[in-house]
Amino acid sequence: MKSFFIKTYGCQMNERDSERMAGFLLDQGFRPAASEAEADLILVNTCSIREKPEQKVYSTLGRLSQLKQARPGTILAVTGCVAQQEGGRLLERVPGLDLAIGTQALHRLPELLTRVSEGRRLAETGWLKPDDPGLFEIPSPRPQGGVTAFVTIMQGCDNYCAYCVVPYVRGRERSRPAEEVLAEVESLAAGGVKEVTLLGQNVNTYGPSNGAGIGFPELLRRVAEVPGLERVRFTTSHPKDLSDRLIEVMAEHPKVMEHIHLPVQAGSDRVLRAMNRGYTREHYLERVRALRRAMPEAGLTTDLIVGFPGEREADFQE
Repeated sequence: MKSFFIKTYGCQMNERDSERMAGFLLDQGFRPAASEAEADLILVNTCSIREKPEQKVYSTLGRLSQLKQARPGTILAVTGCVAQQEGGRLLERVPGLDLAIGTQALHRLPELLTRVSEGRRLAETGWLKPDDPGLFEIPSPRPQGGVTAFVTIMQGCDNYCAYCVVPYVRGRERSRPAEEVLAEVESLAAGGVKEVTLLGQNVNTYGPSNGAGIGFPELLRRVAEVPGLERVRFTTSHPKDLSDRLIEVMAEHPKVMEHIHLPVQAGSDRVLRAMNRGYTREHYLERVRALRRAMPEAGLTTDLIVGFPGEREADFQE
């Protein structure tokens, strides 16, 4: 029986993607390896949101290429955002690399491995059609060993913030059908999972405009009513799309954790415009006040970018 090892860089979405790939491989009869050195297949699931993780990927690939020389027959593959961004250039830059799989081709992993086993080196970074179900395809049974789980509800982003690569490596926003989300959550709860985190680059835009029949507040309410679940979380929210209805659902439903990650990025309207964030300082503060009125003790976390190109001392002081 062949074995696999997955090394994951980056966000919760990447962690969930690694779980999906592990499930596809288990369905094909692979078994998990304890380390890279023991694996017949090594997958590096990559992040390109910041430069440092991307450079770590190349360092890791160089080391793994040397490991592959000592173990002929080992397959080395790169998946995720760096694979989507670089594609065939990765094969040129890393001679020991066999396969580069972009963010929208993970469900094709078994098929692509078959082609690699025939002696080919491949880069698959195409975009799926909007109605292609492969983007949200999940293996069965899902690997599960704990009481918490990530559940992807949407992929992609339409915001095109000036500093962010996500729309270019994850594509346009697509919402997963609500019935699929609920079916997965129900299956997880039946298997002993007590807490789920709903994932999307911007969960607040989940809805009819990009593929779902209902909006995110209603989806959150329905997920929280799944029998057996005790806690529901979600990430990430965009300030311009944080609705009063979502705040109401958070406040009303005891299973929904009173925590939100709401990236502000800058406190200056001038910098926010340059970032193409789509809101003002006052809008952000008003959303925080609305959260506090509904949930006085809610936890709020954020992201800030300091030193954005063109930022002045006065902007920083704001």
